[in-house]
Amino acid sequence: MVWVLLGLLGLFVLLVITPIQLTCFYSREGDNDQLEITIAAWGIIRRKYEIPILLLKMTEAGPELVAKVETIQQGSKLREKVKDFTRRQVKVWYRNYRDLLERVRDLLPLLKDLFKHIRCTKLEWHTLLGTGQAAETGALTGLIWGVKSLIVGILSHAISLQTMPAMSVQPVWNQALLHTKVQAVLHFYLGQFVFYALKVFLRIRKSKQRKWQAAPTRA
Repeated sequence: MVWVLLGLLGLFVLLVITPIQLTCFYSREGDNDQLEITIAAWGIIRRKYEIPILLLKMTEAGPELVAKVETIQQGSKLREKVKDFTRRQVKVWYRNYRDLLERVRDLLPLLKDLFKHIRCTKLEWHTLLGTGQAAETGALTGLIWGVKSLIVGILSHAISLQTMPAMSVQPVWNQALLHTKVQAVLHFYLGQFVFYALKVFLRIRKSKQRKWQAAPTRA
């Protein structure tokens, strides 16, 4: 029995101190989009998700995004499936988020505290764009620079940005095109996410208990 408890304790400690590296890469060249998410632990365990966006089509329910998700582990493809993301699904996700926000009053402060433990060691964002007209391209280049600076400024206040972002906006004066690539490398400990997930779960449970106690009883 003692060895079992020691084993569980050791497993718990290992879980808490497990370092996670999350690498996100997004690129768009013309009509081709590619999103790659790589999760690594201890530099050994690695799982990669490749999500090439196949097409964007219009349906009766609104625009529908079709994407192929490939799961790759240690260089071998585990599975591949095609997912549809409709406007109705996005509304459901947003409704679930609002419901969770109402149940957990301090959800946003919890998320802010969690984000402070996330370290960003690499952030690159390069864009190549043109409209075919020099004046429009020049104005759009300045606008893109402003948007990038705003996003990076907000990000630097949300997480621990430990590197100088590498950004560029290169105008193409005589051609209409849009190429952009974004890569970010994030680090955190698995135990921190488990801790905050547990706090959210406990607060949701307390919120349900308060609603149950406050509900009027019928005679």
